[in-house]
Amino acid sequence: MSGAALLEVEDLSVAFSTARGRAPATAVDRLSFGIREGETLALVGESGCGKSTTALALMGLLDTSSTRVDATRLHFAGTDLLRLPEESWRRLRGGSIGMIFQDPLAALNPVRTIGRQIGEALKLHRGLSGRAARSETLELLRQVGIPEPARRVDDYPHRLSGGMRQRVLIAMALAGRPRLLIADEPTTALDVTIQAQILALLATLQQQTGMALLLITHDLGIVGQLAHRVAVMYAGRKIEERPTAALFDDPRHPYTQRLLEARPRRGGSRARLAEIAGAVPAPGVAPGGCAFAPRCELAHAACREADPAWRQLGDGGVRCVLDARVASIGTDDRRSDAA
Repeated sequence: MSGAALLEVEDLSVAFSTARGRAPATAVDRLSFGIREGETLALVGESGCGKSTTALALMGLLDTSSTRVDATRLHFAGTDLLRLPEESWRRLRGGSIGMIFQDPLAALNPVRTIGRQIGEALKLHRGLSGRAARSETLELLRQVGIPEPARRVDDYPHRLSGGMRQRVLIAMALAGRPRLLIADEPTTALDVTIQAQILALLATLQQQTGMALLLITHDLGIVGQLAHRVAVMYAGRKIEERPTAALFDDPRHPYTQRLLEARPRRGGSRARLAEIAGAVPAPGVAPGGCAFAPRCELAHAACREADPAWRQLGDGGVRCVLDARVASIGTDDRRSDAA
């Protein structure tokens, strides 16, 4: 994981058109990060934080008639994605950059067999057809753990379970031999056993191929298993980024602290999960100052007056005017006194 970043994102902003006379709604606001070969970066946060919009922007899948995408730098393997013509995008998308979408049933064509859909990806990105494409399709299905691939290859998506459909999507994403795989909530709506199988599969495939992985999720349990680094998003902005172990052991932003407190505990504890009061502000309606301030019990006047600057913390950083560790200790003391 040494060397230059495979994907370089600097000051990425995405704004959607709104009603006439109103300013565009910003869904992603000056987001920066990088991913090296063989590395997994987890992009985490509640629904509405801008994670999936970021993925679609990186794949060139946003509607340009209603969406504006800007960045100081948006490079993949030295290629400027902002200046890429559509024909080049078609070769890159699904080839060097693959994506696993949230809903496999919606992402797969219901009237084509899974073998034909994987075969189309092989023809487009690797020039395979006929027997060669079918042979490679069977190998991909075996690679992602589909039982009896020779029988399943001619099935339609509705004949497969949710976990098997997700494996088919992974096979399609791998057909182009991607250097970067974007996984957007890859285990949504799957039971815990299938989730574990999918996560183990992604880890194994990454070890075998050396691909980089951008993991988009709200599940911090998944993050702890797969990610080397974590970038936390809130209201379209990155508010903390750290190596995974450092972030889990010593979260520095109050929002990151609350996310970690809200995750389910091991051992089947029946204790009620912690909640974060309120909701993520809609794009374009974030308050002045820190967007998390209205929900943050550590906030004070300075948090509401100025947009917090990014503060470097070793191999990462945080966007907060507080030292959250000291502030949280003070809050815990006040809770004890109140009790």
